[in-house]
Amino acid sequence: MLGVAAQAADVSVKASLSRSVTVIGEPVQFQIRIINAKRALDPPDVAADGLDIRHVGPSTSSVMRLDQNGFHSETTTVQVYQVTAAKNGTFTIPPVEVDVDGRKYKTEPVTLTVQASAVEDAARPQAQGKSELIIAKQTAYVGELIPVELRLYMDARVRSQVVAMPEISGEGFTKQKMPEPRRPERVTKDGREYDVLIFKTAITPGKAGKISIGPGEVIYNAQVPRARRSGPRSMFDLLDEDAFGDPFFAQVQQFKIKAEPVELTVKPLPAAGKPRDFSGAVGTFQFSADGSPRQVKVGDPVTMKLRVSGRGNFDRVEAPAIKDATGWRSYPPSGNFKKEDSDEVGLSGTKTFEMAVIPEEKKTQMPVFTFSFFDPEAEKYVTLVSEPAALKVDGAKAAAPPPVPTATGTADEPKTEPDRPKNVTGATDILGLRYDAGARKTFAPLSERREFWMVQAGMLAALLVLVGFRMRGRPNADAARSAALRREKTSLLAKLRRSELVHAEFFDAAARVIQIDAALATGADDAGVDATAARTLAGSDAATAEVIEEIFNVRAEMHFAGGGRDDGRVPGDERTRVLAALETFGRCHAKG
Repeated sequence: MLGVAAQAADVSVKASLSRSVTVIGEPVQFQIRIINAKRALDPPDVAADGLDIRHVGPSTSSVMRLDQNGFHSETTTVQVYQVTAAKNGTFTIPPVEVDVDGRKYKTEPVTLTVQASAVEDAARPQAQGKSELIIAKQTAYVGELIPVELRLYMDARVRSQVVAMPEISGEGFTKQKMPEPRRPERVTKDGREYDVLIFKTAITPGKAGKISIGPGEVIYNAQVPRARRSGPRSMFDLLDEDAFGDPFFAQVQQFKIKAEPVELTVKPLPAAGKPRDFSGAVGTFQFSADGSPRQVKVGDPVTMKLRVSGRGNFDRVEAPAIKDATGWRSYPPSGNFKKEDSDEVGLSGTKTFEMAVIPEEKKTQMPVFTFSFFDPEAEKYVTLVSEPAALKVDGAKAAAPPPVPTATGTADEPKTEPDRPKNVTGATDILGLRYDAGARKTFAPLSERREFWMVQAGMLAALLVLVGFRMRGRPNADAARSAALRREKTSLLAKLRRSELVHAEFFDAAARVIQIDAALATGADDAGVDATAARTLAGSDAATAEVIEEIFNVRAEMHFAGGGRDDGRVPGDERTRVLAALETFGRCHAKG
Protein backbone atom coordinates (compact mmCIF):
# COMPACT_ATOMS: atom_id res chain seq x y z
CA MET A 1 0.00 0.00 0.00
CA LEU A 2 1.41 3.37 -1.01
CA GLY A 3 0.97 6.82 0.48
CA VAL A 4 2.75 9.84 1.98
CA ALA A 5 1.40 12.10 4.75
CA ALA A 6 1.46 15.89 4.83
CA GLN A 7 1.14 17.31 8.35
CA ALA A 8 0.65 20.64 10.10
CA ALA A 9 -0.05 20.95 13.83
CA ASP A 10 -2.36 18.07 14.78
CA VAL A 11 -3.86 17.69 11.27
CA SER A 12 -2.56 15.13 8.78
CA VAL A 13 -3.61 14.31 5.21
CA LYS A 14 -2.57 11.13 3.41
CA ALA A 15 -3.42 9.53 0.05
CA SER A 16 -3.10 5.81 -0.72
CA LEU A 17 -4.21 2.97 -3.02
CA SER A 18 -5.70 -0.30 -1.79
CA ARG A 19 -3.17 -2.03 -4.07
CA SER A 20 -0.53 -0.80 -6.46
CA VAL A 21 -1.07 -3.40 -9.22
CA THR A 22 -4.32 -4.27 -11.06
CA VAL A 23 -5.58 -5.41 -14.46
CA ILE A 24 -7.70 -3.73 -17.11
CA GLY A 25 -11.29 -3.31 -15.87
CA GLU A 26 -10.47 -4.32 -12.29
CA PRO A 27 -11.17 -1.37 -9.91
CA VAL A 28 -8.95 -0.42 -7.00
CA GLN A 29 -9.65 1.93 -4.13
CA PHE A 30 -8.08 5.38 -3.78
CA GLN A 31 -8.38 6.94 -0.31
CA ILE A 32 -7.67 10.37 1.12
CA ARG A 33 -7.40 10.09 4.90
CA ILE A 34 -7.77 13.31 6.95
CA ILE A 35 -7.08 13.26 10.69
CA ASN A 36 -8.40 15.87 13.13
CA ALA A 37 -10.52 17.97 10.76
CA LYS A 38 -12.78 20.23 12.86
CA ARG A 39 -15.66 20.42 10.41
CA ALA A 40 -17.15 18.37 7.57
CA LEU A 41 -15.14 18.28 4.37
CA ASP A 42 -16.17 18.43 0.76
CA PRO A 43 -14.60 15.66 -1.34
CA PRO A 44 -11.81 17.10 -3.46
CA ASP A 45 -11.73 16.48 -7.18
CA VAL A 46 -9.35 13.71 -8.25
CA ALA A 47 -8.37 13.13 -11.88
CA ALA A 48 -5.56 11.32 -13.71
CA ASP A 49 -4.91 10.70 -17.39
CA GLY A 50 -5.94 7.20 -18.47
CA LEU A 51 -7.89 6.45 -15.28
CA ASP A 52 -11.62 6.61 -14.50
CA ILE A 53 -11.86 7.95 -10.91
CA ARG A 54 -15.26 8.22 -9.19
CA HIS A 55 -16.07 9.34 -5.65
CA VAL A 56 -17.78 6.55 -3.62
CA GLY A 57 -18.38 8.34 -0.35
CA PRO A 58 -16.86 9.40 2.96
CA SER A 59 -16.51 7.48 6.21
CA THR A 60 -15.79 8.95 9.64
CA SER A 61 -14.46 7.39 12.86
CA SER A 62 -13.31 8.74 16.22
CA VAL A 63 -11.03 7.34 18.93
CA MET A 64 -9.68 8.56 22.29
CA ARG A 65 -5.90 8.87 22.56
CA LEU A 66 -3.63 9.58 25.54
CA ASP A 67 -0.53 11.76 25.34
CA GLN A 68 1.46 13.98 27.71
CA ASN A 69 -1.42 16.47 27.81
CA GLY A 70 -3.98 13.83 28.77
CA PHE A 71 -6.84 12.24 26.83
CA HIS A 72 -8.06 13.81 23.60
CA SER A 73 -10.36 12.77 20.75
CA GLU A 74 -8.91 11.95 17.33
CA THR A 75 -11.31 12.04 14.37
CA THR A 76 -10.51 10.40 11.03
CA THR A 77 -12.37 11.13 7.80
CA VAL A 78 -11.73 8.96 4.72
CA GLN A 79 -12.81 10.02 1.24
CA VAL A 80 -13.11 6.87 -0.91
CA TYR A 81 -12.77 6.78 -4.72
CA GLN A 82 -13.08 3.95 -7.25
CA VAL A 83 -10.27 3.84 -9.82
CA THR A 84 -10.55 1.81 -13.07
CA ALA A 85 -8.16 1.64 -16.03
CA ALA A 86 -9.18 0.94 -19.63
CA LYS A 87 -5.66 0.11 -20.83
CA ASN A 88 -2.48 -1.31 -19.40
CA GLY A 89 0.48 0.80 -18.35
CA THR A 90 1.75 2.80 -15.40
CA PHE A 91 -0.42 5.71 -14.26
CA THR A 92 0.17 8.45 -11.68
CA ILE A 93 -2.54 10.09 -9.62
CA PRO A 94 -1.15 13.59 -9.11
CA PRO A 95 -1.08 15.47 -5.78
CA VAL A 96 -4.56 16.33 -4.53
CA GLU A 97 -5.24 19.64 -2.80
CA VAL A 98 -7.46 19.32 0.28
CA ASP A 99 -9.04 22.21 2.20
CA VAL A 100 -9.07 21.42 5.96
CA ASP A 101 -10.53 24.09 8.23
CA GLY A 102 -9.52 26.88 5.84
CA ARG A 103 -5.97 25.62 5.30
CA LYS A 104 -4.68 23.95 2.12
CA TYR A 105 -2.90 20.57 2.23
CA LYS A 106 -1.42 18.61 -0.64
CA THR A 107 -0.96 14.86 -0.84
CA GLU A 108 1.98 13.16 -2.53
CA PRO A 109 1.40 11.48 -5.93
CA VAL A 110 0.73 7.73 -6.03
CA THR A 111 1.41 5.26 -8.86
CA LEU A 112 -0.80 2.46 -10.21
CA THR A 113 0.45 -0.34 -12.51
CA VAL A 114 -2.20 -1.81 -14.84
CA GLN A 115 -1.63 -5.11 -16.67
CA ALA A 116 -3.46 -6.49 -19.66
CA SER A 117 -6.28 -8.90 -18.85
CA ALA A 118 -4.43 -11.76 -20.64
CA VAL A 119 -1.63 -11.48 -18.08
CA GLU A 120 -1.99 -13.34 -14.77
CA ASP A 121 -4.36 -11.40 -12.53
CA ALA A 122 -1.80 -9.97 -10.14
CA ALA A 123 -4.49 -7.98 -8.39
CA ARG A 124 -6.48 -11.00 -7.23
CA PRO A 125 -5.43 -12.47 -3.89
CA GLN A 126 -4.24 -16.08 -4.20
CA ALA A 127 -4.24 -18.44 -1.22
CA GLN A 128 -2.09 -21.01 -3.07
CA GLY A 129 1.50 -20.05 -2.40
CA LYS A 130 4.81 -21.00 -3.98
CA SER A 131 7.98 -22.47 -2.53
CA GLU A 132 11.55 -23.13 -3.60
CA LEU A 133 14.74 -24.69 -2.23
CA ILE A 134 17.95 -22.70 -2.46
CA ILE A 135 21.40 -24.10 -1.66
CA ALA A 136 24.51 -21.97 -1.32
CA LYS A 137 26.55 -23.99 -3.83
CA GLN A 138 26.17 -26.82 -6.33
CA THR A 139 29.49 -28.56 -5.59
CA ALA A 140 30.77 -29.45 -2.12
CA TYR A 141 33.01 -31.86 -0.22
CA VAL A 142 32.10 -34.72 2.08
CA GLY A 143 31.67 -33.27 5.57
CA GLU A 144 31.20 -29.68 4.37
CA LEU A 145 28.36 -27.68 5.96
CA ILE A 146 26.12 -26.21 3.23
CA PRO A 147 23.50 -23.51 4.00
CA VAL A 148 20.02 -24.34 2.67
CA GLU A 149 16.89 -22.16 2.52
CA LEU A 150 13.29 -23.16 1.92
CA ARG A 151 11.33 -20.07 0.87
CA LEU A 152 7.53 -19.90 1.07
CA TYR A 153 5.89 -17.13 -1.00
CA MET A 154 2.40 -16.07 0.11
CA ASP A 155 0.21 -13.38 -1.46
CA ALA A 156 0.71 -10.31 0.71
CA ARG A 157 -3.06 -9.80 1.00
CA VAL A 158 -3.83 -13.32 2.21
CA ARG A 159 -3.59 -14.17 5.88
CA SER A 160 -1.72 -17.45 6.39
CA GLN A 161 -0.12 -19.43 9.18
CA VAL A 162 2.37 -22.30 9.00
CA VAL A 163 1.06 -25.43 10.71
CA ALA A 164 4.37 -27.27 11.18
CA MET A 165 8.05 -26.78 10.42
CA PRO A 166 8.95 -27.85 6.87
CA GLU A 167 10.50 -31.23 6.08
CA ILE A 168 13.40 -31.53 3.62
CA SER A 169 13.77 -35.12 2.51
CA GLY A 170 16.67 -36.88 0.82
CA GLU A 171 19.46 -39.37 1.47
CA GLY A 172 23.20 -39.11 1.88
CA PHE A 173 23.28 -36.05 4.16
CA THR A 174 22.43 -34.88 7.66
CA LYS A 175 20.59 -31.67 8.57
CA GLN A 176 20.95 -29.04 11.26
CA LYS A 177 17.90 -28.28 13.38
CA MET A 178 15.69 -25.75 11.60
CA PRO A 179 14.93 -22.66 13.73
CA GLU A 180 11.70 -20.71 13.63
CA PRO A 181 11.70 -18.23 10.72
CA ARG A 182 11.84 -14.51 11.29
CA ARG A 183 8.93 -12.25 10.36
CA PRO A 184 8.02 -12.34 6.65
CA GLU A 185 9.83 -10.16 4.15
CA ARG A 186 7.88 -8.23 1.47
CA VAL A 187 9.07 -8.84 -2.12
CA THR A 188 7.69 -8.35 -5.63
CA LYS A 189 7.81 -11.38 -7.90
CA ASP A 190 6.15 -11.78 -11.32
CA GLY A 191 4.20 -8.56 -10.81
CA ARG A 192 2.72 -9.65 -7.47
CA GLU A 193 3.58 -8.66 -3.92
CA TYR A 194 4.45 -11.57 -1.64
CA ASP A 195 5.21 -12.08 2.02
CA VAL A 196 8.15 -14.49 2.10
CA LEU A 197 8.91 -16.83 4.99
CA ILE A 198 12.49 -18.09 4.90
CA PHE A 199 13.25 -21.35 6.70
CA LYS A 200 17.00 -21.83 7.18
CA THR A 201 19.03 -24.96 7.86
CA ALA A 202 22.34 -26.51 6.78
CA ILE A 203 23.19 -29.96 5.46
CA THR A 204 26.34 -32.07 5.68
CA PRO A 205 26.90 -34.58 2.85
CA GLY A 206 28.05 -37.95 4.13
CA LYS A 207 29.07 -39.58 0.86
CA ALA A 208 30.59 -38.64 -2.48
CA GLY A 209 28.60 -38.48 -5.71
CA LYS A 210 25.41 -36.74 -6.77
CA ILE A 211 22.78 -36.38 -4.06
CA SER A 212 19.30 -34.87 -4.23
CA ILE A 213 18.29 -32.28 -1.63
CA GLY A 214 14.52 -32.31 -1.23
CA PRO A 215 11.78 -32.08 -2.12
CA GLY A 216 10.88 -29.66 0.66
CA GLU A 217 7.34 -29.72 2.01
CA VAL A 218 5.52 -27.14 4.12
CA ILE A 219 1.92 -27.18 5.38
CA TYR A 220 0.03 -23.99 6.18
CA ASN A 221 -3.49 -22.61 6.66
CA ALA A 222 -4.72 -19.69 4.54
CA GLN A 223 -7.90 -17.62 4.44
CA VAL A 224 -9.27 -18.20 0.93
CA PRO A 225 -10.93 -15.10 -0.58
CA ARG A 226 -14.44 -15.45 -1.98
CA ALA A 227 -14.73 -15.84 -5.73
CA ARG A 228 -15.39 -12.59 -7.58
CA ARG A 229 -18.72 -11.98 -9.24
CA SER A 230 -18.75 -12.44 -12.97
CA GLY A 231 -20.00 -9.69 -15.25
CA PRO A 232 -19.53 -5.93 -15.14
CA ARG A 233 -18.13 -4.34 -12.00
CA SER A 234 -19.68 -1.39 -10.19
CA MET A 235 -18.69 0.94 -7.39
CA PHE A 236 -20.72 -1.16 -4.94
CA ASP A 237 -18.43 -4.15 -5.58
CA LEU A 238 -15.84 -2.30 -3.51
CA LEU A 239 -17.73 -3.51 -0.46
CA ASP A 240 -16.56 -7.03 -1.33
CA GLU A 241 -13.89 -8.30 1.05
CA ASP A 242 -11.57 -8.79 -1.92
CA ALA A 243 -11.55 -5.04 -2.50
CA PHE A 244 -11.22 -4.01 1.14
CA GLY A 245 -9.02 -6.98 2.13
CA ASP A 246 -11.45 -7.86 4.93
CA PRO A 247 -11.14 -11.61 5.64
CA PHE A 248 -14.21 -11.76 7.88
CA PHE A 249 -16.13 -13.99 5.47
CA ALA A 250 -13.07 -15.81 4.06
CA GLN A 251 -12.80 -19.58 4.35
CA VAL A 252 -9.80 -21.16 6.11
CA GLN A 253 -8.20 -23.90 4.04
CA GLN A 254 -5.08 -26.03 4.54
CA PHE A 255 -2.45 -26.20 1.80
CA LYS A 256 0.60 -28.43 1.28
CA ILE A 257 3.31 -26.92 -0.90
CA LYS A 258 6.30 -28.86 -2.24
CA ALA A 259 9.55 -27.26 -3.34
CA GLU A 260 11.30 -29.05 -6.18
CA PRO A 261 14.51 -30.91 -5.19
CA VAL A 262 17.92 -29.55 -6.10
CA GLU A 263 21.00 -31.57 -6.97
CA LEU A 264 24.35 -31.34 -5.20
CA THR A 265 27.62 -32.80 -6.47
CA VAL A 266 29.77 -34.07 -3.58
CA LYS A 267 33.50 -34.67 -3.92
CA PRO A 268 35.50 -36.95 -1.57
CA LEU A 269 38.15 -35.44 0.66
CA PRO A 270 41.58 -35.89 -0.94
CA ALA A 271 43.79 -38.61 0.50
CA ALA A 272 47.01 -36.80 -0.41
CA GLY A 273 48.33 -34.50 2.26
CA LYS A 274 45.87 -35.55 4.95
CA PRO A 275 47.43 -34.74 8.38
CA ARG A 276 47.61 -37.49 10.99
CA ASP A 277 45.55 -35.47 13.49
CA PHE A 278 42.76 -34.67 10.98
CA SER A 279 39.42 -35.57 12.62
CA GLY A 280 37.00 -34.62 9.82
CA ALA A 281 36.60 -30.87 10.38
CA VAL A 282 35.72 -29.09 7.14
CA GLY A 283 35.48 -25.32 6.94
CA THR A 284 37.53 -22.21 7.66
CA PHE A 285 38.81 -22.02 11.24
CA GLN A 286 41.12 -20.16 13.58
CA PHE A 287 42.75 -21.75 16.63
CA SER A 288 44.24 -20.49 19.91
CA ALA A 289 45.39 -22.07 23.17
CA ASP A 290 45.77 -20.59 26.63
CA GLY A 291 46.78 -22.21 29.93
CA SER A 292 46.64 -21.40 33.62
CA PRO A 293 48.20 -21.12 36.11
CA ARG A 294 51.54 -19.98 34.74
CA GLN A 295 53.58 -21.32 37.68
CA VAL A 296 53.15 -24.84 39.10
CA LYS A 297 55.13 -27.67 40.61
CA VAL A 298 55.96 -30.96 38.98
CA GLY A 299 52.80 -33.09 39.21
CA ASP A 300 50.40 -30.12 39.50
CA PRO A 301 47.74 -29.71 36.77
CA VAL A 302 47.61 -26.92 34.21
CA THR A 303 44.20 -26.20 32.66
CA MET A 304 44.42 -25.59 28.91
CA LYS A 305 41.63 -23.76 27.08
CA LEU A 306 41.66 -24.59 23.39
CA ARG A 307 39.42 -22.42 21.20
CA VAL A 308 38.47 -23.30 17.62
CA SER A 309 36.42 -20.57 15.93
CA GLY A 310 35.28 -19.85 12.41
CA ARG A 311 32.72 -21.23 9.99
CA GLY A 312 32.16 -24.89 9.21
CA ASN A 313 30.95 -28.20 10.55
CA PHE A 314 31.61 -27.96 14.29
CA ASP A 315 30.02 -31.39 14.85
CA ARG A 316 33.24 -32.88 13.47
CA VAL A 317 35.64 -30.58 15.31
CA GLU A 318 37.53 -32.60 17.92
CA ALA A 319 39.99 -31.40 20.55
CA PRO A 320 43.40 -30.33 19.19
CA ALA A 321 46.31 -32.69 19.87
CA ILE A 322 49.55 -32.04 21.81
CA LYS A 323 52.36 -31.67 19.30
CA ASP A 324 54.99 -33.20 21.61
CA ALA A 325 53.62 -35.09 24.62
CA THR A 326 57.06 -35.83 26.11
CA GLY A 327 57.02 -34.95 29.81
CA TRP A 328 53.26 -34.31 29.87
CA ARG A 329 50.37 -36.39 31.11
CA SER A 330 46.99 -35.31 29.68
CA TYR A 331 43.36 -36.14 30.44
CA PRO A 332 40.29 -36.34 28.17
CA PRO A 333 38.93 -32.86 27.35
CA SER A 334 35.42 -31.46 27.72
CA GLY A 335 33.95 -29.33 24.94
CA ASN A 336 31.32 -26.64 24.51
CA PHE A 337 30.04 -24.97 21.34
CA LYS A 338 28.57 -21.45 21.17
CA LYS A 339 27.23 -20.17 17.87
CA GLU A 340 27.45 -16.53 16.87
CA ASP A 341 24.46 -14.43 17.93
CA SER A 342 23.70 -13.46 14.33
CA ASP A 343 23.85 -17.08 13.15
CA GLU A 344 20.49 -18.84 13.35
CA VAL A 345 21.64 -22.28 12.17
CA GLY A 346 25.08 -22.76 13.74
CA LEU A 347 27.29 -22.30 10.69
CA SER A 348 29.74 -20.13 12.61
CA GLY A 349 30.80 -19.88 16.25
CA THR A 350 33.43 -21.04 18.72
CA LYS A 351 34.05 -24.47 20.19
CA THR A 352 36.03 -24.40 23.43
CA PHE A 353 37.79 -27.41 24.91
CA GLU A 354 39.15 -27.60 28.46
CA MET A 355 41.94 -30.11 29.10
CA ALA A 356 44.00 -30.83 32.19
CA VAL A 357 47.71 -31.48 31.52
CA ILE A 358 50.30 -32.35 34.18
CA PRO A 359 54.03 -31.64 33.80
CA GLU A 360 56.12 -34.63 34.89
CA GLU A 361 59.38 -32.71 34.67
CA LYS A 362 60.60 -29.13 34.62
CA LYS A 363 59.14 -27.10 31.75
CA THR A 364 59.66 -23.53 30.52
CA GLN A 365 56.57 -23.24 28.29
CA MET A 366 53.03 -24.50 27.93
CA PRO A 367 52.42 -27.50 25.67
CA VAL A 368 52.00 -26.69 21.98
CA PHE A 369 48.84 -27.98 20.26
CA THR A 370 47.97 -28.59 16.61
CA PHE A 371 44.60 -28.50 14.88
CA SER A 372 44.03 -29.70 11.30
CA PHE A 373 41.06 -29.15 9.00
CA PHE A 374 40.16 -29.18 5.32
CA ASP A 375 39.46 -25.78 3.73
CA PRO A 376 36.87 -26.35 0.95
CA GLU A 377 37.45 -22.92 -0.58
CA ALA A 378 41.22 -23.37 -0.88
CA GLU A 379 40.69 -27.13 -1.50
CA LYS A 380 43.57 -28.15 0.77
CA TYR A 381 44.34 -29.31 4.32
CA VAL A 382 45.48 -26.71 6.83
CA THR A 383 47.30 -27.35 10.12
CA LEU A 384 47.32 -24.60 12.77
CA VAL A 385 49.84 -24.57 15.63
CA SER A 386 49.24 -22.72 18.89
CA GLU A 387 51.68 -20.07 20.07
CA PRO A 388 53.96 -21.26 22.89
CA ALA A 389 53.38 -19.47 26.20
CA ALA A 390 55.73 -19.15 29.16
CA LEU A 391 55.36 -21.59 32.07
CA LYS A 392 57.45 -22.09 35.20
CA VAL A 393 57.54 -25.60 36.69
CA ASP A 394 59.33 -26.03 40.03
CA GLY A 395 60.62 -29.28 41.47
CA ALA A 396 62.55 -32.22 40.16
CA LYS A 397 61.45 -35.03 37.90
CA ALA A 398 59.98 -37.88 39.88
CA ALA A 399 62.67 -40.47 40.62
CA ALA A 400 62.29 -43.94 39.18
CA PRO A 401 61.58 -46.65 41.79
CA PRO A 402 64.66 -48.67 42.86
CA PRO A 403 65.10 -52.08 41.19
CA VAL A 404 63.86 -55.13 43.12
CA PRO A 405 66.88 -57.21 44.30
CA THR A 406 67.03 -60.81 43.06
CA ALA A 407 68.85 -63.79 44.58
CA THR A 408 71.84 -64.98 42.56
CA GLY A 409 73.34 -67.64 44.87
CA THR A 410 72.68 -71.44 44.80
CA ALA A 411 72.06 -73.99 47.55
CA ASP A 412 75.51 -75.53 47.09
CA GLU A 413 77.41 -72.34 47.75
CA PRO A 414 78.85 -72.15 51.29
CA LYS A 415 77.10 -69.72 53.57
CA THR A 416 79.35 -67.26 55.33
CA GLU A 417 78.22 -66.67 58.87
CA PRO A 418 78.73 -63.23 60.37
CA ASP A 419 81.26 -62.80 63.12
CA ARG A 420 79.85 -63.72 66.48
CA PRO A 421 79.99 -60.99 69.09
CA LYS A 422 82.47 -61.69 71.81
CA ASN A 423 82.00 -61.17 75.54
CA VAL A 424 85.13 -59.21 76.05
CA THR A 425 84.50 -58.60 79.72
CA GLY A 426 83.69 -62.24 80.59
CA ALA A 427 80.32 -61.24 82.06
CA THR A 428 77.60 -63.90 82.03
CA ASP A 429 74.50 -61.68 82.36
CA ILE A 430 74.38 -60.77 78.66
CA LEU A 431 75.34 -63.38 76.11
CA GLY A 432 75.99 -63.04 72.42
CA LEU A 433 73.63 -64.49 69.81
CA ARG A 434 73.84 -68.29 69.33
CA TYR A 435 74.00 -69.47 65.68
CA ASP A 436 74.34 -73.21 66.35
CA ALA A 437 71.15 -73.81 68.38
CA GLY A 438 68.29 -75.89 66.90
CA ALA A 439 67.90 -77.72 63.55
CA ARG A 440 69.43 -76.17 60.48
CA LYS A 441 67.00 -74.96 57.73
CA THR A 442 67.67 -75.90 54.11
CA PHE A 443 68.15 -73.17 51.47
CA ALA A 444 67.56 -75.50 48.49
CA PRO A 445 65.30 -74.01 45.69
CA LEU A 446 61.62 -75.04 45.66
CA SER A 447 62.12 -76.82 42.34
CA GLU A 448 64.41 -79.34 44.10
CA ARG A 449 62.01 -80.11 46.92
CA ARG A 450 59.78 -83.22 46.80
CA GLU A 451 56.85 -81.61 48.65
CA PHE A 452 56.70 -78.78 46.08
CA TRP A 453 56.16 -81.21 43.18
CA MET A 454 53.48 -83.12 45.12
CA VAL A 455 51.49 -79.90 45.58
CA GLN A 456 51.89 -79.01 41.89
CA ALA A 457 50.65 -82.43 40.77
CA GLY A 458 47.53 -82.04 42.90
CA MET A 459 46.78 -78.61 41.52
CA LEU A 460 47.26 -79.82 37.91
CA ALA A 461 44.79 -82.66 38.44
CA ALA A 462 42.19 -80.23 39.84
CA LEU A 463 42.73 -77.88 36.90
CA LEU A 464 42.20 -80.68 34.35
CA VAL A 465 38.93 -81.62 36.01
CA LEU A 466 37.74 -77.98 35.96
CA VAL A 467 38.68 -77.53 32.28
CA GLY A 468 36.78 -80.68 31.40
CA PHE A 469 33.62 -79.40 33.02
CA ARG A 470 33.97 -75.98 31.35
CA MET A 471 34.58 -77.47 27.90
CA ARG A 472 31.49 -79.61 28.28
CA GLY A 473 29.34 -76.56 29.17
CA ARG A 474 30.91 -74.03 26.78
CA PRO A 475 28.70 -74.66 23.69
CA ASN A 476 25.59 -74.12 25.81
CA ALA A 477 27.04 -70.92 27.28
CA ASP A 478 27.95 -69.54 23.83
CA ALA A 479 24.49 -70.31 22.51
CA ALA A 480 22.85 -68.61 25.50
CA ARG A 481 25.08 -65.55 25.07
CA SER A 482 24.24 -65.29 21.35
CA ALA A 483 20.53 -65.64 22.05
CA ALA A 484 20.69 -62.89 24.70
CA LEU A 485 22.51 -60.56 22.29
CA ARG A 486 19.93 -61.16 19.57
CA ARG A 487 17.10 -60.42 21.99
CA GLU A 488 18.83 -57.21 23.04
CA LYS A 489 19.31 -56.21 19.37
CA THR A 490 15.61 -56.76 18.60
CA SER A 491 14.64 -54.57 21.54
CA LEU A 492 17.10 -51.83 20.50
CA LEU A 493 15.87 -51.77 16.89
CA ALA A 494 12.29 -51.34 18.10
CA LYS A 495 13.46 -48.49 20.30
CA LEU A 496 15.34 -46.83 17.41
CA ARG A 497 12.18 -46.72 15.30
CA ARG A 498 10.37 -44.59 17.88
CA SER A 499 10.18 -40.96 16.79
CA GLU A 500 10.39 -39.48 20.29
CA LEU A 501 14.04 -40.53 20.88
CA VAL A 502 16.49 -37.67 21.39
CA HIS A 503 19.95 -37.72 19.81
CA ALA A 504 21.81 -39.09 22.86
CA GLU A 505 19.45 -42.06 23.32
CA PHE A 506 19.28 -42.71 19.58
CA PHE A 507 23.02 -42.83 18.91
CA ASP A 508 23.70 -44.82 22.11
CA ALA A 509 21.26 -47.49 20.94
CA ALA A 510 22.61 -47.43 17.36
CA ALA A 511 26.21 -47.91 18.53
CA ARG A 512 25.12 -50.80 20.76
CA VAL A 513 23.43 -52.53 17.79
CA ILE A 514 26.72 -52.31 15.85
CA GLN A 515 28.62 -53.79 18.81
CA ILE A 516 26.17 -56.70 19.01
CA ASP A 517 26.35 -57.45 15.27
CA ALA A 518 30.16 -57.32 15.36
CA ALA A 519 30.26 -59.65 18.38
CA LEU A 520 27.89 -62.13 16.72
CA ALA A 521 30.01 -62.06 13.54
CA THR A 522 33.46 -62.45 15.13
CA GLY A 523 32.85 -63.92 18.60
CA ALA A 524 34.63 -60.92 20.11
CA ASP A 525 33.62 -59.19 23.32
CA ASP A 526 30.73 -56.93 22.34
CA ALA A 527 31.70 -54.20 24.83
CA GLY A 528 35.13 -53.91 23.21
CA VAL A 529 33.89 -53.14 19.69
CA ASP A 530 34.73 -49.55 18.70
CA ALA A 531 34.36 -47.46 15.53
CA THR A 532 37.62 -48.77 14.04
CA ALA A 533 36.66 -52.43 14.47
CA ALA A 534 33.16 -51.87 13.12
CA ARG A 535 34.40 -49.87 10.14
CA THR A 536 36.84 -52.67 9.31
CA LEU A 537 33.96 -55.15 9.25
CA ALA A 538 32.07 -52.87 6.85
CA GLY A 539 34.83 -53.52 4.32
CA SER A 540 34.28 -52.02 0.88
CA ASP A 541 30.82 -50.66 1.72
CA ALA A 542 32.00 -47.05 2.04
CA ALA A 543 28.56 -45.56 2.58
CA THR A 544 27.76 -47.87 5.50
CA ALA A 545 31.23 -47.37 6.95
CA GLU A 546 30.74 -43.58 6.88
CA VAL A 547 27.46 -43.84 8.78
CA ILE A 548 28.99 -46.23 11.33
CA GLU A 549 31.85 -43.85 11.99
CA GLU A 550 29.38 -40.97 12.30
CA ILE A 551 27.32 -42.93 14.87
CA PHE A 552 30.33 -43.52 17.13
CA ASN A 553 31.61 -39.95 16.64
CA VAL A 554 28.27 -38.36 17.52
CA ARG A 555 27.86 -40.59 20.56
CA ALA A 556 31.37 -39.78 21.79
CA GLU A 557 30.86 -36.07 21.17
CA MET A 558 27.59 -35.91 23.09
CA HIS A 559 28.97 -37.87 26.04
CA PHE A 560 32.56 -36.70 26.32
CA ALA A 561 33.07 -33.48 24.35
CA GLY A 562 30.28 -31.27 25.61
CA GLY A 563 27.88 -31.77 22.72
CA GLY A 564 27.86 -29.92 19.44
CA ARG A 565 24.30 -30.52 18.39
CA ASP A 566 21.00 -29.87 20.12
CA ASP A 567 19.83 -32.98 21.98
CA GLY A 568 16.35 -32.79 20.51
CA ARG A 569 14.38 -35.44 18.69
CA VAL A 570 16.05 -37.17 15.74
CA PRO A 571 14.52 -36.05 12.40
CA GLY A 572 12.73 -38.75 10.43
CA ASP A 573 15.13 -38.74 7.49
CA GLU A 574 18.17 -39.02 9.74
CA ARG A 575 16.57 -41.91 11.66
CA THR A 576 15.77 -43.68 8.36
CA ARG A 577 19.32 -43.26 7.07
CA VAL A 578 20.91 -44.68 10.24
CA LEU A 579 18.46 -47.62 10.39
CA ALA A 580 19.22 -48.47 6.74
CA ALA A 581 22.95 -48.56 7.49
CA LEU A 582 22.39 -50.75 10.57
CA GLU A 583 20.30 -53.17 8.52
CA THR A 584 22.97 -53.39 5.81
CA PHE A 585 25.73 -53.94 8.36
CA GLY A 586 23.78 -56.60 10.27
CA ARG A 587 22.68 -58.45 7.14
CA CYS A 588 26.21 -58.70 5.76
CA HIS A 589 28.13 -59.51 8.93
CA ALA A 590 25.96 -60.95 11.70
CA LYS A 591 25.85 -64.76 12.05
CA GLY A 592 22.67 -66.74 12.22
